Amino acid sequence: MVRTITKPHLPSSVYSLAHQTRKILPNVYGIQHVPCLLGTRENTIAAISKWADEKTDARPIFLLLDVAGSGKSTVAKHMAMHWAWQRRLFARFFFSRDTKTTMSTDSFCSTVATALGEQNPGLKALINAFKERADFGLFSFAETFNGLVISPLEELNQDAILIIDALDECGNEDGSRNELLNALRTQQSSSPRLRILATGRPEFDIKKWAGSSGVEYATFIQLEGDQSDVEVYIKHRLQHLPYIQDRLYHVIKHAEGVFIWARIACDLIDNSPDVDGLVKELEKEVSLDFLYTVALRQSLPKNEGFQRAFTVVLQMILAAREPLSIAQLELLSPKPGLVDGIVTRLGALLLYKDREDPIRLLHATFREFLTSRAKAGIFFILPEHGNQTLTLGCLNFISDYLRTEASRVPHTVVVDDSSSSLFHTTKKRKEASTLDPTPQRQDISLSVGHLLIATSGCMFTRQNHGCITVWRRTESWL
Repeated sequence: MVRTITKPHLPSSVYSLAHQTRKILPNVYGIQHVPCLLGTRENTIAAISKWADEKTDARPIFLLLDVAGSGKSTVAKHMAMHWAWQRRLFARFFFSRDTKTTMSTDSFCSTVATALGEQNPGLKALINAFKERADFGLFSFAETFNGLVISPLEELNQDAILIIDALDECGNEDGSRNELLNALRTQQSSSPRLRILATGRPEFDIKKWAGSSGVEYATFIQLEGDQSDVEVYIKHRLQHLPYIQDRLYHVIKHAEGVFIWARIACDLIDNSPDVDGLVKELEKEVSLDFLYTVALRQSLPKNEGFQRAFTVVLQMILAAREPLSIAQLELLSPKPGLVDGIVTRLGALLLYKDREDPIRLLHATFREFLTSRAKAGIFFILPEHGNQTLTLGCLNFISDYLRTEASRVPHTVVVDDSSSSLFHTTKKRKEASTLDPTPQRQDISLSVGHLLIATSGCMFTRQNHGCITVWRRTESWL
């Protein structure tokens, strides 16, 4: 295929889109989490701090396991900020089901090594030397972790701390979690320079690994003794509603995952026109699944139109390989205003700052709720259906761009390829050009190309052969 490209007149939406895609950053540093509220989790923070400062304690791993939504990531973020303030040598990796990057260990070793190297020039030199080995790409995960992280620390007699949050959200379809746990088992069996604070849900394989590795784990009940810090949180959030505080605490103290339950309930109360009625509804059943159901009922009007819109928008959000913003999803939406009208109603369940900020689910349990027909009922979501919506949205975006360019002279994209059906409407003619086409191709790649990558993880599955064909044709044009 021969292409001759003159300088295109890019629509403003393309430049805006390129700006938005640059805001999508893997949240391996836990940017979506907040530290502990003053007066909460004090015993837990004290226990972790004592473990980190203890010189004679041989325990290299502090493992915090508890139910979903109990505040493990909040504690991890709190300690990260605390150790950064103390200028301690530390690194962190927050696993999350939000993105492909944060679900796997593909970038784990390099992320940890880079963080340590940026704080210590001596470590950086040793890390770079290992990366420059001709056989670097042939090492196993454990060997890479040892070469990039453990060996440099031992060679310089340097102590460091590593925070690993949400072990349970590290995917294991390709064995990633098993590789990580096996590497950590080696750490536990020695007296290393690296101390590891790890958190997660008490899932079977994690507890089995802890037992076989001699790693003792702690829970919030063991560390805190009671749930008084939840009461502190409620009183802080509902200062303007003192008559509701005690009633809500009476309900929440029986909930699983008390902190995420408290946060959602307080958010709903802040925006409810009938607070008394909402609290009575919450008293009927104390579980996260019921709370999600109540939150969706409270947030969405009871009509079929909104129900269909909710389904389409959440399908798109769950199907995207990387989080997308309202503005980006609107460009891919089958109907103008569809995304904005739904997302802005779900402030208690979604995390975002503005129209250009990537949308994330408040908690991993919300995804689990939505994708379980038994739990979600009428709110059940099949992310696979969102694949088609996103794919068609990307192609429509490209089609609109090409249609706009085809109407401009001399701003023309010339394709000399009679077999290309995707661009058959483009005028085929050879045209000499003195302009370097590379910058224009980069402009398009930054906008459309990155958006396709962010939304097209689904296109490489066996069930989507047609999508693979479309992707390859589109990729060849970019």
